[in-house]
Amino acid sequence: MIGTVPGMSPLAAAPAEPVTSVSSARTALRSVSLEDSMRAALARSEAFAIETEALAQTEERHRQARGSVLPALNASATQTWQEQPSSSFGSSIFPSVQPVLKLSATQPLFRGLREFAGIRAAEDQVRAQREKRRLVESQVYLELVQNFYSILSIERELRNVGTQIELHGKRVGELRARRQIGRSRLSEELSTEAAMGALKAQAEILSGQLRALRENFASITGLEPHAALQDPQESSFAEGSFPLPLEEYLKGVEARPDVSAERHRLEAAEEAVRIARGAHLPSADLGGNYYFVRSGSLKDVTWDLQLGVSLPLYAGGVLQSRVTEARSQLRQAELALARARRIGEQEIRALYEVVSADRRQIKALQESVRLSERNYVAQSQDYRNGTVSNLEVLQALTSFQESRRALDRARFASKQDFLRLEIAAGRKPRREQGEREE
Repeated sequence: MIGTVPGMSPLAAAPAEPVTSVSSARTALRSVSLEDSMRAALARSEAFAIETEALAQTEERHRQARGSVLPALNASATQTWQEQPSSSFGSSIFPSVQPVLKLSATQPLFRGLREFAGIRAAEDQVRAQREKRRLVESQVYLELVQNFYSILSIERELRNVGTQIELHGKRVGELRARRQIGRSRLSEELSTEAAMGALKAQAEILSGQLRALRENFASITGLEPHAALQDPQESSFAEGSFPLPLEEYLKGVEARPDVSAERHRLEAAEEAVRIARGAHLPSADLGGNYYFVRSGSLKDVTWDLQLGVSLPLYAGGVLQSRVTEARSQLRQAELALARARRIGEQEIRALYEVVSADRRQIKALQESVRLSERNYVAQSQDYRNGTVSNLEVLQALTSFQESRRALDRARFASKQDFLRLEIAAGRKPRREQGEREE
């Protein structure tokens, strides 16, 4: 008797392990969860590593922007040789050898507030780059989810085909026994064996697809291709209803990495306008020198201070042109954010409808499996009573098994679509804060 699951009769239960060479190899390997696979995929992803390096570079530019408001300190030493002046007075002021050793400091006082706008813009660029890296993380996760659940779906399909082959084998044995007592024809036995041969061919095709998917899994994660995969939603996935209404998912648009990145780019563009406008304002700097070695008439003067103020009056229209350009870039950033939000909402709505349809399909297929199973049991009994043909029994068996296979495929497709919805709403993937901000 085949094992049962809650709410399903013995014939509709999960079948035995598929007839495939990889199943025995996987049993000796450590099982791998989706989270384990994700960590391995990120560690292997060149695209994620590239964005991580880009983030490090952006953070360094932020540090450089902050350093622009701090004082600059320099030490310098010079030695000047010149012709000896003819007069003794000139020689006392400008000796032929003039060594200078000094320590200089410069403190920006006012730059039209451009330096502070630049710091804020650099912070926004860091946030935008962090979201861009999260977008690549989501893309890696989406690719992994598709591969992960395709593998699980094909493995379940192989088990279902294995059960069909087993049931056809039992049918052949029953027909052979009936033929020996003259209650069945050879053609009925042969037609059943032919159907079983077709199922074995399907199993070989599915095994080939599974091997290709497994190799892709190994390429994405770097893990053992035949590792047993743990379905993270096997016990928690609800087929009846969504955990959240559509409105809650739509609120997640702002949490999407692409939308969040565009929002930070918009904030950086606003600061860029302030930077361009600040170029019209005066600049003030304070500088000072401390002399350790000096020559000539100033050899006893050990320090000096300078206050410099400059006001741009005319630069050929370049400064105003930069302001106009920055404003145009700001409008461009606003449009990019609006487009990202619109695309995000459209994707969430579409995926919500897809998952809704998946759930309705699963419910209909569950009813189909229940009815087709009853039909198969009834047809088998009628055949024993001699009221139906073997062909009708085979058709009932095929209909029952195909319904069950369709139900399993729909369940895995629904799980995959649900995770796609979670990704689209910015809810997946979620890692620990320390991992995200590394």
